[in-house]
Amino acid sequence: MKKVFLVCAMGAFLVSCGKSACDCKKEGEKLAAEMLTVAFSGDESKIKEMETKLEDLEEDCKDFSADDYKDCK
Repeated sequence: MKKVFLVCAMGAFLVSCGKSACDCKKEGEKLAAEMLTVAFSGDESKIKEMETKLEDLEEDCKDFSADDYKDCK
């Protein structure tokens, strides 16, 4: 459960190739919210699926820094 919350927190601050920083931030926030819902359901297969989505998003958004997200709403 702790791992899921850590992953959710990381997802919230993510922000890629072909995407703007704001796109990444929005996707990260959406994914974090979905992960919280899945975490409370206890469905291990869904948790693994969400972790995979997070890894993909991290890869897509690895080129952005915290400064890139400042102007996103």
